[in-house]
Amino acid sequence: MPFPIRSSVSAVALVGAIACISTSAAAQQCGQTYLIQPGDTLSKIAATVYNDPGSFQIIYSANSNTIGPNPGLITVGMPLEIPCLGDVTESTAAAFRPEPTVEQLPAPDLDQIRIVQGTGWAPFSDEDQEQGGMLTEIANVAMTNAAESTPYKIDFVNDWGAHLSPLVTDHAYDFSLGWFKPNCEQIARLGEDSQFRCNNFDWSEPMFEQVFGYYNRASEPALTSYADMLGKTICRPAGYATFQLEENDLKEPNITLARPNDVNECFTGLANGTYDAVALAVDTADGAMVETATKDAVRYNENLSQVLTLHAVIAKNHPQGQEMLAEFNSGLNAIKETGQWFEIVRRHLTEHRAKTQG
Repeated sequence: MPFPIRSSVSAVALVGAIACISTSAAAQQCGQTYLIQPGDTLSKIAATVYNDPGSFQIIYSANSNTIGPNPGLITVGMPLEIPCLGDVTESTAAAFRPEPTVEQLPAPDLDQIRIVQGTGWAPFSDEDQEQGGMLTEIANVAMTNAAESTPYKIDFVNDWGAHLSPLVTDHAYDFSLGWFKPNCEQIARLGEDSQFRCNNFDWSEPMFEQVFGYYNRASEPALTSYADMLGKTICRPAGYATFQLEENDLKEPNITLARPNDVNECFTGLANGTYDAVALAVDTADGAMVETATKDAVRYNENLSQVLTLHAVIAKNHPQGQEMLAEFNSGLNAIKETGQWFEIVRRHLTEHRAKTQG
């Protein structure tokens, strides 16, 4: 079965310099260590510092080791580093070089690591961005900093459904980027798709930790636990993984799961009463609420937020899988240690937030 290759990227070096934003609140906290006060949430801190509560993901990304896996659970006295935004220096990443669509994928090249990526998932993977999105750039820079120096190539194949199978399982590509890792220790509670991921793929170190949340109508009581959604209709767009819900017993028949094709439909349906809740990553949700003008009608329940890790995956039966995975991880860990990783994350999140604040 042929799959069109859209474009590829080559190795880059990243240089970043970040300046503080200029509001008076930011002057007090931006670039400083802040001690959590009673009543604080990451959203409240982001609203004070950045005038945008949705930018709490940036604060979380800078402090994930301190905060832990639930950004809704911060404790009084916890020290947090508050990153500065503002004049973000442009990436030095090489521009994409468009390639002609081909009828058929070439045979695997054992002397080159081949990475497949998709598009239309800003800010993580987007062919229209010069660097191909955050995860594409992270992979690109990580490979240039890996312990080994194996040549590599990143292609955009814009059929997400084909990435894991057959492209990675059949070794036409070695890695695919941007997959959430289910809690495979609870595999019996997971659906068929999540079990397939657990049983057939090895996972890189986390490329990014994304905050996932639940939304309900602002006119109704806040959701205080997952049990509050039992018996309700939860909207989760078609094609999006559902293990996040399954791990908390939010699966049929405990709930009714609505699966529209359009993310925006989840929020219009929530606002008009068709759905009782929406389950979605906050970055995606913020953009959808702006497009549907539903921000004022919807509540984000920060206490139920979860952190989901995004990874590169390689087939367990890949003959060079462990060697390639070790090489990828060495580069990823290297750019985390030097701070390059966070500079990439901060730039992409800042640019994305500017487009989705509304």
